[in-house]
Amino acid sequence: KMKLLIAIPSLDYIHVDFVDCLQKLIIRLKDDGINFDVKIISGTLVYTARDKLANHAIENGFSHVLWLDADMIFNDSLLDDLMFSGKDFVTGICHSRRKPFVSCVFRSLETLERFEVYPHDTFEIAGCGFACVLISTDILKDVRTSYQTCFLPTKNLGEDLAFCQRASSLGFKIFAEPSVRMGHIGHITIYPEDHERYMQSMERV
Repeated sequence: KMKLLIAIPSLDYIHVDFVDCLQKLIIRLKDDGINFDVKIISGTLVYTARDKLANHAIENGFSHVLWLDADMIFNDSLLDDLMFSGKDFVTGICHSRRKPFVSCVFRSLETLERFEVYPHDTFEIAGCGFACVLISTDILKDVRTSYQTCFLPTKNLGEDLAFCQRASSLGFKIFAEPSVRMGHIGHITIYPEDHERYMQSMERV
């Protein structure tokens, strides 16, 4: 039976829109009778927070971890949608929050080649960001045993892709579920003249 940890690493603050999505997800999980807990660890080093969350999941008998970044938007059906893939290591689809808004799903880690077009069905990938990942805790356990760390970055890869590389080296396959589309909360700077340009554009309509 599933025992789920919702693991949230955070640098400093959690976006209010993320909290709204998380609250709706929690209500859905309670209604569905899912055994779950939520743990948030903040700090300037994301990989340290991820390692602590992974250790917590392993040492407290959680069967699965749902990794969520604190600047994401998602549906309350997120767990069901990821579980529908039937995979032990699966990500949703999300893009970076800064231009040119590239995919966080990778075709290759050797050349850091990203997917630009997604298949319609669940598909195998080389790696992904950990903004929205459902993973079996057994994979975390095996990676930690083999490497003494899960998320320590390498010279060429950040903490999430470094984990993917380690998991792949142990024979684990990574998948993406294209029906799960995540929103990545970004920031823009607004100047007074932006309002003027907006009003002018409305006049032309």
